Amino acid sequence: MIIIPGPASLELGEKIAEKIGVDAHTVDHRLFPDGESYIRLTVPVEGETAVVVQTTFPNPDRGMMQLFLMVRAAKDLGAGRVVCVVPYLAYSRQDKRFLDGEALSLDTVVTLLENAGGDELIVVDAHNEESLERLQEKTRLGMVNLSAMPLIAGHMRSLGFDGAYSLSPDEGAKHLADAAAEVLGGGSGFFEKTRHRATGEIEMVVRDLEIGGKDAVVFDDIISSGGTTAAAVRGLKKFGAHKVAAACTHGLFMGDAEERIREAGADLILSTDTVQTPLSRVTVASLVADHLKKAE
Repeated sequence: MIIIPGPASLELGEKIAEKIGVDAHTVDHRLFPDGESYIRLTVPVEGETAVVVQTTFPNPDRGMMQLFLMVRAAKDLGAGRVVCVVPYLAYSRQDKRFLDGEALSLDTVVTLLENAGGDELIVVDAHNEESLERLQEKTRLGMVNLSAMPLIAGHMRSLGFDGAYSLSPDEGAKHLADAAAEVLGGGSGFFEKTRHRATGEIEMVVRDLEIGGKDAVVFDDIISSGGTTAAAVRGLKKFGAHKVAAACTHGLFMGDAEERIREAGADLILSTDTVQTPLSRVTVASLVADHLKKAE
């Protein structure tokens, strides 16, 4: 097995290689004056399982193109299998056609990876696992969705949140809170949005929850602008929660997202290194490495 960290996941790729007990072989890469990416593999891959590790943030278009180039190069150079580890998979939120004529970006990305020569796609906490399952029926590309929630919850427990209540921003993400609650042991639930008739203000509430004096953690797959997370944290503080944390797998933290969440009353904010930021306190390296070792 050969681990090939892409330009966007150098640190994570090296951590995965270390967990497996092999060397990481970074690619030679640069940008041409017109912005095009140059990629060269630096290790022979003929007959090997080539594991390309490349997240797709903060520049999704560039990250994707570099990913396609690495996968195609590995296949062209004779790799027996090409495994695509894409911890944060950009374009996965457009998995349905809400308006006539819309492009299905998730379908497009999966098709391009398959055509480039990928044999397996590994993601972490996919935005919609059901969409991956739907696509699995249409492609030969094997797809694996790993969950970082137990790792995140374990880290939260080490920081004194053992027994905290686990919440998701909406019912669709309740499975994330449920997975975290299995580790923290404080129960789980989800928020509902209500709009005040007089002011039009939207408030996040949890039905039948006595949170006064208790600790709580808001879990989500992605924090982008931070608006939903901030509203959830504010709601918990309003109803008397003691300590409140915001945790996610993919911390994009666009603009003033971190500040918005802190101003809402969050005592702690953290994410994983699927996207590397100063708030990446949990690594998914062991999660990915364990899967790769089992599959080898």
